Amino acid sequence: MQESNQSGKASRRAFLKGIMGTAAVSTAALSLDAQARIHAPHELETLKDYEEHWGFCDMCYWRCGLKVRTRDGKAFKIDGNPEHPLNRGVVCGKGNSGIQVAFAPNRLKQPMERTGARGDNQWRPMPWDEALDKVAHELTKVKEKYGPQALVMIGHGTWEKPYHRLAHAFGTPNTTSPVFGLCCGPRGVANTLIAGKNLTGNETIDLENCKYFLMMGRNITESLHNGETLGWIDGVANGAKVVYADPRYTITASKADEWLSIRPLTDHAFLLALIHVVIKGGLYDKQFVAEYVTGLDELAAKVEQYTPEWQEAITTIPADTVRRIALEMAQKAPAVFVYSPRRLTRTSNDLGTGMSISILNSLFGVWDRKGGIFTPQTIKVPEIDLPEFPHAHVSREEGHGDFDFAHNPFAVDVEGKIQRADGAGVPGRWPLANPQYGLTNEMWKAMAEQDPYPLKALLTAGGNGFTNSTDYDTVRKALLNMDFYVAADVSPNEMNSYADIILPEASYLERYDDLQIGGAREGFIALREPAMQPLHDTKGSWDICKALSQRLGLEAYFPHDSVADMLDDRLKKAGYSLAELKEKGIIKKPADDAINFPREMGGKSVFPTPSGKIELIPSQLQALGMADAIEWAEQPRPKDGEFHFTFGRVGFHTHARTQDNIWLNYFMPENLLWIHPDAAAKLGISDGETVEVKDPKGRGGKIAAKVTPRIRPDTVFTVHGFGHWDTRMTTAVGKGLSDSLLASDTREKHIGSISMGMNMVTVTKV
Repeated sequence: MQESNQSGKASRRAFLKGIMGTAAVSTAALSLDAQARIHAPHELETLKDYEEHWGFCDMCYWRCGLKVRTRDGKAFKIDGNPEHPLNRGVVCGKGNSGIQVAFAPNRLKQPMERTGARGDNQWRPMPWDEALDKVAHELTKVKEKYGPQALVMIGHGTWEKPYHRLAHAFGTPNTTSPVFGLCCGPRGVANTLIAGKNLTGNETIDLENCKYFLMMGRNITESLHNGETLGWIDGVANGAKVVYADPRYTITASKADEWLSIRPLTDHAFLLALIHVVIKGGLYDKQFVAEYVTGLDELAAKVEQYTPEWQEAITTIPADTVRRIALEMAQKAPAVFVYSPRRLTRTSNDLGTGMSISILNSLFGVWDRKGGIFTPQTIKVPEIDLPEFPHAHVSREEGHGDFDFAHNPFAVDVEGKIQRADGAGVPGRWPLANPQYGLTNEMWKAMAEQDPYPLKALLTAGGNGFTNSTDYDTVRKALLNMDFYVAADVSPNEMNSYADIILPEASYLERYDDLQIGGAREGFIALREPAMQPLHDTKGSWDICKALSQRLGLEAYFPHDSVADMLDDRLKKAGYSLAELKEKGIIKKPADDAINFPREMGGKSVFPTPSGKIELIPSQLQALGMADAIEWAEQPRPKDGEFHFTFGRVGFHTHARTQDNIWLNYFMPENLLWIHPDAAAKLGISDGETVEVKDPKGRGGKIAAKVTPRIRPDTVFTVHGFGHWDTRMTTAVGKGLSDSLLASDTREKHIGSISMGMNMVTVTKV
């Protein structure tokens, strides 16, 4: 495999620098031309005045700050809040399309009760009081028969917090969010074990000043989190080198200096070889390692076998390329960064991959340095005063929400209280898994098998278990096992078609939500307020949960008369007020280099690990008998006639949530199967022809082929989130193929998170 030609570097950077200037000139020229062509037969109309309301976006999980314009009581335009650190006033196409969430003709508009079989979409409308009474009655029945732990709550969205609170108040520990077990869990655990810091979500990377990005499939231009993408573009424009490793030539790859067409599932081998070279060649930050790091000698012994030549046979990346990249990064350190994939749920040892990334960043001394990882500025906002929760594994700590398990021992059975059914945080099961978010993949299995104890009621807040997981049969069996299932959501989807009761939520443009509290270079508190009154007979999530709490005897957990009162209560505990927050939609604590970059300013880094230092061989893993997690585990390869199956995101869509959005569907109505020309020719497949894709279990379906050299010959790819079959999804139904039918559903062996990248598939021309 040849190294990429770097001759396009200058034009690429010139392009990035010139984007904004070119756009401005073009706009000015167009406006002058347009003015010259106006021959209006009447006087120009004066538009009515409009109001602006503050919010943060709900179209993906980056949560950009918003200003929502309304006229005559209706939202009509979404702009960015220029004061918000996460997007600097920019709103992407997904953010603009949020208008269509509120105005979608097929959104859920009133409470509904199922009248037919689960999944058949036969419903009758019902008034709110009847619906809420029914939900409270059915949940109480389950509690009396099986105990409170028989309730499972699964949430997926920025509005899920009150449902978690309600479920914990009810007495169950079984609340989950897919963010851990299906997405970011392994890299968060890896960073926490090694450095004591999570480094997921809105990562604290000094992108603008970084001088070398090694991007392990982090498709930053198509996952499209505005502030992150803007910062990365600034870093590239400021001279950063970008090396991008991915089986596919993405848009991000097209902006890189070098594309490494790495074999799927082999990132860990490549990273281990880099660690080998860095340690063997003394390319690490010796002063940082001496002061802040433990375990270097032990790690050196473990990686001695992982030479660049060894990894070449696994990854197909030349050994000399590995050595050169290690040297280039060492020369630019500490303003360098090894960038993890956002979703690190791919292989049988994602923990090892995540640890390798964290180790490399630590060896280069990037912590608390310009161009590396900064310490965020934060504003502490206490939670409201609440009673204790009546079950095990709950630790409420200031600044960490209702349920902070980060500083709690692993979940234990105290005084006869029930442990989590998914095993998250449970000794002997999945002790490394975060019980605050749980293992959604394992919870579906527990519900399907009714093991380790009966799970008979389900409350969901958003999400779609069919399309964000990879085992339809298990999800379907779990749903059919429920005595009662209540779904709260804004839009219809396949999962909530199985509900007994649907509670329609107000969209994020029609309601208050809890505060957005963030830590970036600036600390901030942001507001989401209703830009308009609900268009239909819907309620906000906090109002729904408060009404249910009153019917369940749990009203002490929702003590405020309104969400606005709750926000004001929280803000006053921090020395602010809701009136103050409404002035700009955000309250900020300014950036401070002494806090953000203490090692640049004569200060010290702090690493909250058991030793107080970076642990290259984590003591917590040693205690659990998992010290081998750093070591390479063989991964599957395709046989003749098979392909690695891969999937990912695109800038037009968020997971499986937006394919039914009319505006976004216009940009990408269905997905295609990427296949290399050599592989396609061997199979007699031409661009645009329909093919059938199947996994070893016989799952799969038909999809149009995209024949392109932008992918390895042993790999196929499709965009995540398509293949919907719910007929209520009138725009998305029947379009494309669901990657969830083809991705693997095995477990990561240390954490219990799902491993989605292990499947091989066959492709045949139809």
